[in-house]
Amino acid sequence: MSDFLLSFDVEDWFHAHNLRPAVSRDEWEECESRVEQNTRQILDLLDDHDTKATFFVLGWVAERAPDLVREIDARGHEVASHGYNHELLTEQSTEEVRKDIHQSLDVLEELIDQRIRGYRAPSFSITEEAIDVLADLRFEYDSSSFPVSNHDRYGSLSAEGTETFVDLDNGLVEAQLPRLDLPGTEVPWAGGGYFRFLPYPIYRRGAERIGSERQFIFYLHPWEFDPDQPRFSDLPLSYRVRHYTNLAKTKERLDRLLSDFDWKPIGDVL
Repeated sequence: MSDFLLSFDVEDWFHAHNLRPAVSRDEWEECESRVEQNTRQILDLLDDHDTKATFFVLGWVAERAPDLVREIDARGHEVASHGYNHELLTEQSTEEVRKDIHQSLDVLEELIDQRIRGYRAPSFSITEEAIDVLADLRFEYDSSSFPVSNHDRYGSLSAEGTETFVDLDNGLVEAQLPRLDLPGTEVPWAGGGYFRFLPYPIYRRGAERIGSERQFIFYLHPWEFDPDQPRFSDLPLSYRVRHYTNLAKTKERLDRLLSDFDWKPIGDVL
């Protein structure tokens, strides 16, 4: 059995792209922040299982909740970057991407007084140009590539394949999210909505199958532990399904997942 690698993308409920039709960027400051209480639920659950993880922290959140970032670090977890503004990289120029990532580094490295090694793009919207920016900024790895062709926000890299860790030409390591190859199709199998939608025994069997062949990277967001977050009934149906399905079951399912496999931060295996 290969390594099972645990990660969380630390953003608030209103940062999710599925909610953009209802909550604009200009409204973020007026929204009720729930990220600290939700992230601490995760931290306590990880303590119960004596498990460490990688936390890709959004710079916007880190700037407004610095004690949360320090607590993640103090509890022995890896702090990594999720960028600053949670804008899709595919909708930004290279210079805008550079500014965003650099801004996140400035915030995070000042808070924990150590170098940030890893990055994950918002909604996995990675690009070849962003990979070069990450190398210029001395990152060691990116974990944004989701090698599937059926999602409207995911980016793509020429290095995609079936291996989890891919050495890129610029010295960066790409830590790819897993997919399950089924007859005639490929199914994302990393976490998030995929973890919430499927019955847990089915999800676990898929994780076991992938993990028997290569490293398995899992992810969730703090807002996925929060069934009481604000809800918007006027969102497109597909967005409502992606965002709200089974939020009340996430914590119990993660508890089972932490018991069923031994987990490590991504940075521990590089």
